[in-house]
Formats: sequence, C-alpha cells, structure tokens
Amino acid sequence: MSTRTLAGLRKAAGHTQETFVTAFTAMAKQLDVAAAVSVRQLRRWESPDPPLPHPGQQAVLEALLGVPLEEMGFTVPAERRHASAVGGNTDRVERRRFVVDVGAVLGASVLPAPVRPGRRIGAGDVQRLAADVAGLYAVDHRQGGRAAQKAAAKVLRTLDTTLAGGTYLERVGRDLHALTGTVHSHLGWMEFDAGRPGKARTACAEALTSARLVGDPLLEVRALDSLSLLAVEQKRPWEAVAAATAAGDLAQHHGGPKVRSVVALRQARAFSAAGDHTAARRALSQSLSWHDRSGTDTDAPAWTAFAGQVEVDYATAAWHTATGHPLHAVPFLRSALSQLGAGYSRNAALYRARLAEVLLAAGEVEESAAEARAAATSAQGMTSARLADRLRAVASAAGRIDTAAARDCAEQLRALGFTATTTTRTTRSSGRTR
Repeated sequence: MSTRTLAGLRKAAGHTQETFVTAFTAMAKQLDVAAAVSVRQLRRWESPDPPLPHPGQQAVLEALLGVPLEEMGFTVPAERRHASAVGGNTDRVERRRFVVDVGAVLGASVLPAPVRPGRRIGAGDVQRLAADVAGLYAVDHRQGGRAAQKAAAKVLRTLDTTLAGGTYLERVGRDLHALTGTVHSHLGWMEFDAGRPGKARTACAEALTSARLVGDPLLEVRALDSLSLLAVEQKRPWEAVAAATAAGDLAQHHGGPKVRSVVALRQARAFSAAGDHTAARRALSQSLSWHDRSGTDTDAPAWTAFAGQVEVDYATAAWHTATGHPLHAVPFLRSALSQLGAGYSRNAALYRARLAEVLLAAGEVEESAAEARAAATSAQGMTSARLADRLRAVASAAGRIDTAAARDCAEQLRALGFTATTTTRTTRSSGRTR
C-alpha cells in the first residue's frame, strides 16, 4: 500500500488503528483542540471515498502525520489546500519575528521549508530519523565517544539533507530541528568523552540554540546540563554552577522527577568543583529525593534513561572523594558498578578505573591494582579519551608509590597501553596493601 494514503501514512508512522486513535487523542490534548476519533470513524477516513474531517480533526491529523490533508487521500477545498501547503499560521509569523530578532543566519535554519519541489517529509520519516538518533546511545555506551561521534555525524548529515531538500509542514520542521538539537547534545557528550572539549562546547552551544529556537525546554535543560559538566572538567566552576542552576530553574517548571534528579546531580558536581561541599551535599539529597519519586515518571526524555541509583551512588562517591574521604567513597563506587547494566561497557570500565584511583588514594594498593587491570582489559578496543586518561592517572599514581604491588600495577597498565605520565616514586611505609 502506498504511504500517500491515510492508511499508508498511519502504518509508516508505526500505528495500528487502535494506537492511532490513542495518539490522535493525545495530540488533540496537546494542541488544545476539541476533537476526537473512533476506530470506526478512522476506517471511514481510510475508505476509497473518505468524508472530509471537520476543522478540528483536520488540524490534529496534519499535526500527527505531518502532511497536508490532500496527501492523505481527502478531497480538500482549494482554500484549505493553500493553507496546508504554505503551513501559514500565526505561529509562523511569531516565529519569523523572533528569528529576525536573533539574526538572519539563525533564522534560515529554523523557518519551515518554503513551498518547492522536494520529497514530502512526514511523521513516518521523523520517526525513522528519531530511531537513528536513539541508536546513538548504544554506540556511545558500547564503544566510547570517538566511535559514537562518527555515527552521530552521519545522522546529522541525513538530517541536514532532509531539512534542506524536503518539503514539510511547520510541525514536522520543528521536529526535525529538535532532532538536530538532540544530535548536537549527543555530540557535546561524545566529543567530551573523546577528549575534544572545544568541539564539545561548540556542539552544546548548537544544541542550546536549537532548543531555544524550537521552544523545547527539556532539550535546553540537557544542553545546559552538558555545558555544566564541561565547565567542571575545564576548571570553570562559576560557569558550571551557573549552567546547572539555569537547568534547575527550567526543570522546576518543565521537568518530571527523573529530569530534576539528573539536574540535581549536575548541581552537586558543580558545587563540589566550586568548593561548596555543603551545597553539593544538599543537591545530592535532592537528587535522591527526586529519584525516589521517579518510578511513575513515564514521560521522561530518553537522555535521562541512565539516571537512577547508579548515578546517585557515583555522585555520592565523588562527594566523599572531594571532601578528602576516599575510603568512604569505595562502597558507593562498588554499588554503582554492581548496578550497571550489560549495555554500559564504557561506563563500567570508567567506573572501575575510578574505583582503582580511589582505592589507591585510600591505601588499598593491591585492590586498586586488580580493579585497574580489569578496567584496562575492558578498555581494549574502546575509543574513550576520558577512560584512557583515567587509567593513565592510575598508572601515574601507582608510579609514585615505591612498593612491589604498585610497581606491578604500573607495569600491567603499561603492558595494556596505558603509560604513566610520571615515574617519580616515593616510599610508602604505611597504608594497607592486602
């Protein structure tokens, strides 16, 4: 069946007749339109000679499927066809005025596609592109930032081609730009993991711009969240706190428990970087409180999927380390490691390397060596600069301890490709080395 019928478009968007009715109801609520449809009515619309839906239903159908009514198989009056093709409405005018205010160059990237020959882009196309974007998470978690960056660049090129060469209604254009912003958010994290902070900041700025231009506050939260992490790593504590605080303000109005829990974790990290460990402890408590309420949070965005007790435990360990109590951090790191799922290979190796580093600081040299060796073995074939840097830091720290266990640890890491950055040794006469 051709997708250029209502039934074909419905199926291309992944709906049965029953799920389409449910999605129609949700879209009507989102648009604040008094419109409904039943399976029986939908079957009439999908018949060879369908009746024209009433205006409220027309608006919902176009928003849900992303194509004009006449391309769904309906006979549409000329004046209605003109409105559908242009995509003109007051929102278009307001968006154009806003874009002119922020600059013509940015404006060209957010306005709906002009009426021109080109492949029609509908909801089914958006769904397929969204699946490609969602798949980037798996690449990142399995292989690390550099491998994921290549996959993200490919998806971004497809999105750019679609935006430039396709014909679509304004809502579809907005969804495509939101997906572009999501990929840039991915890239911000991936470039950070790949050890390219300058490119990471550029990607986050692109994501933040997209989020504001399409009016997506949760995408803006994510971009600010990533900027805060980058600022911590780049020793910009004021910027880290400012970005995390701005994300928190948005999350209070637009985010559910999972979003708020993630933002509170970022605030804790930022406050610790700024030396305000009391505020960091308070943010950790808030994150745990929001996490406890997140069990019924069914509308959380995909980027919060990692959030849970694992991240709370890891952040708590970081707080103990920052306050000078590495031994207190160990059980939290072990807990975080034990809860990581099978799909988080890079994070498991990264957490294990961090555990090795903290054990070494706590005087547990032999345990540290075992964890470092396991992390370095897991890291083979991964393309994460953060992980490599962490393992080199462990090798360097071990190289400064003049014991047999520390020397063995540094040598094993060197054999696996992680050479210490310094070899200055000090004699360690105390500390447990079981």
